[in-house]
Formats: sequence, C-alpha cells, structure tokens
Amino acid sequence: MTTRIVLRTGLAVCFFLSFLFFPSTVYQESKNVIRIAGDNQFPPFEYLSDAGVYSGFNIDIMNAVSIQTGTNIEYYPMPWNQAVKALRSGQVDAIQGMKKTEARKGTYEFSAPYFTSSQAIFVLKDNMYIRKVDDLEGRKVAVQRGDVATDLLSRVKQVQLIEADNQQEAIRLLTGEKVDAFVGNRITGQYFLQKSRQQPLTKIVGEPLDATDYGVAVMPENKGLLSVFNKGISQIKSDGTYQKIEKKWFGEYIMPYSFSLRQTLLYLEIGLVLTFVIITFILWWNRSLKKEVGRRTRQIERINKELKEKMVLLEDNVHFQQQLLNSAYSFFITLDPSGNISMMNQRAMEYLRLEKEIIGTPFVQTPLSAFIPEQEILAALEDKRVFLQKETVWTKERSEKRNIYYSISRIQTMGGDNAGVALNIMDTTKQKELEKKIAQEDRLRSLGQLIAGIAHEIRNPLMSILTYTQLLPKKFGSPEFRAFFSRHVTSEITRLNALINDLLDYSRPKKSEPIGFSLYEIAQGIVHLFKQKVKEADVSIHWEFDGEVWATADVQQIKQVLMNVILNAIEAVEKGGTIIIRGYYQDDKAVLQVEDNGVGMTEEEIHKMFEPFYSKKLNGVGLGLSVTYQLVQENNGEIDASSKEGEGTVMTISLPCCRKDEDDVSCHGN
Repeated sequence: MTTRIVLRTGLAVCFFLSFLFFPSTVYQESKNVIRIAGDNQFPPFEYLSDAGVYSGFNIDIMNAVSIQTGTNIEYYPMPWNQAVKALRSGQVDAIQGMKKTEARKGTYEFSAPYFTSSQAIFVLKDNMYIRKVDDLEGRKVAVQRGDVATDLLSRVKQVQLIEADNQQEAIRLLTGEKVDAFVGNRITGQYFLQKSRQQPLTKIVGEPLDATDYGVAVMPENKGLLSVFNKGISQIKSDGTYQKIEKKWFGEYIMPYSFSLRQTLLYLEIGLVLTFVIITFILWWNRSLKKEVGRRTRQIERINKELKEKMVLLEDNVHFQQQLLNSAYSFFITLDPSGNISMMNQRAMEYLRLEKEIIGTPFVQTPLSAFIPEQEILAALEDKRVFLQKETVWTKERSEKRNIYYSISRIQTMGGDNAGVALNIMDTTKQKELEKKIAQEDRLRSLGQLIAGIAHEIRNPLMSILTYTQLLPKKFGSPEFRAFFSRHVTSEITRLNALINDLLDYSRPKKSEPIGFSLYEIAQGIVHLFKQKVKEADVSIHWEFDGEVWATADVQQIKQVLMNVILNAIEAVEKGGTIIIRGYYQDDKAVLQVEDNGVGMTEEEIHKMFEPFYSKKLNGVGLGLSVTYQLVQENNGEIDASSKEGEGTVMTISLPCCRKDEDDVSCHGN
C-alpha cells in the first residue's frame, strides 16, 4: 500500500514539473474562420447533446487544432448527407471525420489521418444466417444516407438498402425488425445500443469491415486549408493532446498485471528523484512566477486601457446610431420579448406625442395599439411571423384621419434568440392626397386625348360620306358612280359602326362570366382562324406548353384578347419570322406568353401601347390593346409587355389558375 502511495506521489510530481517547464499553448485570436460541417447524430465522434451542445471526439480534435494553429472554427452540425451537399456547394469549407475511400479520393482532398474507422454488421441476437458481407445478398439492410457503407454494399447482389437520416434511426429499424441487418460505424453502433439498453437484443458478426483512415475532407479548390489541419494534427499528436482526447472518448484496454518488487522499487526511486528535482527547482520557479505575475499585471493594465478606449468608441457608435434613427423619415420603435417599448426614435415620439418615460411601457398602453392589432405583435413575438407594408387608417384627436403604413419584423440576437420586434411606421396621408390629385389630372388628360381621338376617327368617314353624297345628284346617272357610292359609303358606315362598338367595349365592357378552360385549346383555335395570314406572312408558329394549362376567365373575352395579341405578333414579324406561344403555371396563376422576333418597340412605345387611340399602324384606330387591357383586368388578370427595338416583343398574360387535378367546380364548367 505504501509503495502505491509513493508511486502516485512521484507521478503527480512528474505532472507538476511538466506543467512548470512546458507551458501550455496560448490561443492566438485570428480573423481566419474555417466553416466545418459534421454529423449531428454520430456519437461518440460528433453529436448534439441533450443540452444542445455540439460535442464528441472530432469536436475536441478540431478545437485542439484550432488552439495550436490560431485558427477560428465555426461548426455546422447537420445530417450527414446534408453536410456532404453543403461541402460540395461551398456553404462550408470542410467536413470533419470523413473516411478516405478510393471512391472519395477522386472528389475530395483529405488531411493527414487522425483515426482509423471501421464498419461492422449488426444483426439481431437470434440471427444465425448472416455471418459476413456476402450473406447480405437479397436482404434488407439499413444504412445511414450518404455513409461509406453504401459504397461497401454496392458489390453485394440484390441487396435492398434502406437509408436512414442517421445511424440511431438505422438501428431502430433493426431492433424494430424492419430490416435484416444494419451496416455502420462499429463504435457509433455500439454507443447507441448501449445508450438505449438494447445491446442484449443484437450482436456484431464477422470481422471489422473496411478499416480506413479517417480525417478532414475539403474540396480540391480548398486544398490549401489542409496545411492548417495537418500542422495542428501533427502538433497535438506530438505533445500528447491527441492521446488524452482519445482516452477521454474511447478509453483504453485495462490488461491484468502485477507489480514485482523490482518494479515497485524502481518506481519508488523515480518518485524520490522527482521529489528532489521539485525541491531543487521550487525556489527558481517561485522567482519565475513573480516575474510572470509582474508581466501579466502589466498586460492586464494594457488590456484595461484598451477596453476603456473601446467602450468610448462603443458609446460614440451608439450615439451615432441614435442620431441616424432620429434623422430618419420613418418612425422606428422596438419592443422587447415581453411586448414593452424598448426604443423609439425622436420622430415617433413627436408624432405620437409621447415622453421619454414611455420606455418600458407595455405596447397595449400606448397609442400604437389604436392602429396596430395586438394579435399581430403576438404573432411576430411568438410565431416569428413578419408583416410587411400593411396599410391602415388611424383616427387621431379631433377625428383627424391619417393613412398609415407599418411593418413588423422579428429581432434576433447573434445567437438566434428572440430579442423582440421592430416596428417601422410611415404616415402616407399627404402622399395619398397627392396620388389622388395626380390620378384626377391623369384622368382628365386621358379624357381629353379620348375626345380628340373620337373626333378625329369619326370626322374622316363622315367627310367621305358627305363628299360622296354631295356628288350624288350630279353623277346619279352614272352606273359606275352608283356602284362606287354604294361600296364606299357602306364601307365608311361599317367603319363608323365598328368604331362605336369598340368605344362601347372600352367604356362599358361586358361583365365577365368565368369558367375553366384550356389555354392551349383557345390559343390553337385563334391561330387556326389566322391560318391564311400565317401562311401569307410565312410565319413559323412554335408551341411550348407545360402540359395542360387551365385558367378561369370569360372564354369569349379571352378569345378577343388573344386575337388582338396574336394578330399584332403576326403583323410585327417580317416574312419568315417566328412566333412562340407558351403556357405554364406560375404560383397561383396560369400564364400565356406570345413572343415574336419582329420589329419590337421603343420604351416610349411600350409606355403608350395600352393608351386609347395610340397606334403605330397606318389605318389603326388604337383601341385594340386598350380593350385588351380592360378585358384582362375584368377577368382578374394581368397583361405585361417587354420589347426591344429590332429584336421582338413578348406579351405575357396572367389569369387565375384552374388546375384540373384540383377539386374545383369552376374547372369543370366548360
């Protein structure tokens, strides 16, 4: 017993001396940050603990490398297959703990190995027919999605792989008798079985599989990072840090042994020598410690001075930010997680006629609750909802109504915790009044343009009819004149009648009667009507439809819209031109596009194209696209044009969507 006490004393003295003469590595802060992804459920290598802390063997290794190399590391725990995707897409710089297989060498670059990982076959205790990999032929085998076990089993014929998000889920499939076997990491599998106390239900069969080097993986373009990892791994292996981490997570085998008397005496002598060394150098260490204390004291004083300077800068920054908020045109207000006012800029306080004592007051006790619903504040605080550009009317004192726009956004700390909500409020009363005034002026201007256009369009045929009528008494005896009179007067009267009909459609469009219909069938019918025009113009029609595209609108009105749009496209292209008609769904809309490679339009022409009586055609009235615009609006749709002069035009019509696979009565009305 005494021998053991002396031995332990000697070992403690050795450790104390090593601490004295070999100072620990000091972490050097670096601005370099390496983003490392890892499995969030792969204990004991890497996992999220019950407390939400990312822990494990790989984490400790990377932390030790970080300290040795002075590099900052950010961890991104996620399912393994997502980690691999994140590495390939560049969202992270590296993956910790990837097996270096032949298949992966062509895709990734690997650091120096710091562990040897092997796979194992796990089966239920009473399974007697699976003993090796070849016995898995034709069996259901659970594996982790993206795990190296998938490559290992690729050579087994007819094996049915059941992929799980993590190895714990794969083990549940085995113990729940959903699969015949589970192939995965030998250590991780045993960890989960022991933790869930299901080890008596299973066993490991065969020899360890695919023992492979295990290290950090990066994409080839980040190969330069490997020098950092290789340097850190080499250092922690040489200074004993790696061995301590390995023993912490995997322990070590305890072999039976017995001390002989000679061994005991040897250890006793070592302990005595070490004790003598400690006594010899204790005075030296005491003196060195005093020097170190003095040096650290000066260092702390310097740090305190720097902290004071930073505090002054921080206060200046806060003051500067407050000035920015106070000078903003909008009203900014923040609420803490309890719904109390935590900050308010000067404009908001003046607008709401509040004092500084408002800070800390519950939201419901302020004028804000008069126009911002309390349930929206609670939804933003509790359900993380965002409300953007909501419009409301606030009746202030003396029945003064104000138009208000407000937005509610959630505020988070750097750690992702809830810090409250921010309110951004604007008074748009004057803006609304100005918009009404501009709209009224625009209507008057449009009315003047409309009247001028009507007068011009009616005057021309009336002048022709008047001229022919005045000549009628003189040339009534001429058969040629009578035929000419009959033909041209009839044509001018027909033209006037068509103009009146267009004006009626423009001013009082017929109320739409929406039903479900196929955009492809309607467009195809319109193209068939223009078959002769298409042939004469030598135009090539191409169809691009994503299957059946169904819309809900008034069929006759949409036919009129498509006739105007497609006819304009045919007349815009030169001989041998191309028109593409495509249809598809976009969100909750059915979209039809007509694209041509014709003459195109200038920006000014695009701006005016939907105005009444504006036309580029020699004999055009200029009501076609105006009526088209009104008909699309009448059917709750939108029409838009994009064009470039000399390159063509794209007309896009969006209508309410009606999918045939949905249980919608309106889809079956046609």
